[in-house]
Amino acid sequence: MKLFAIYIGGEVARANIEVHDMRFVVASSIDQTHNELRRQWWGRPGSLHIDCWAEIDHADGYDVSLRSEPYEGAERLYYVNLGGYDPADFSEKHRNMFVVAKGVAQAKCRALRTVKDWDAAHRDDLYEAEQAFALDGVGSDQRFYIHLIRSEQTHPLHFTCEYLPIRNRKADLSA
Repeated sequence: MKLFAIYIGGEVARANIEVHDMRFVVASSIDQTHNELRRQWWGRPGSLHIDCWAEIDHADGYDVSLRSEPYEGAERLYYVNLGGYDPADFSEKHRNMFVVAKGVAQAKCRALRTVKDWDAAHRDDLYEAEQAFALDGVGSDQRFYIHLIRSEQTHPLHFTCEYLPIRNRKADLSA
């Protein structure tokens, strides 16, 4: 199983623009996340789509994996959603990132250092990844734990950014 961070979007009643959210799903492939994304979606069903996704296999100098036994290390993986402003842009800027830290305060501080050029940079959301991914909800009889292993080779997450409509179940089954 793999950890996926997925940026979804779609139409929501009474919204004037397309609404987006971040979702976290454990599955064997990005295609296998569709049913769970449909289950979690609160907007117009036919409008749901993926704009960007990443398999979380490395973050902040650590290799990330799922195992059935609890992780004994002090470090935890955190998802941080930062907000801030650019006076030349009529919207709030956002940055989504994964940080390895020993606590929430350290994760927030490390994340905020990456947006020094934003006005009024702030934390919008911050979650310990094991809670955000709801790892105990995958495969009702199996519990997963995030394991972090310090890596000699640091690399950024690979994002796949493209518009991917999530078709209805009937279409998914015939594909």
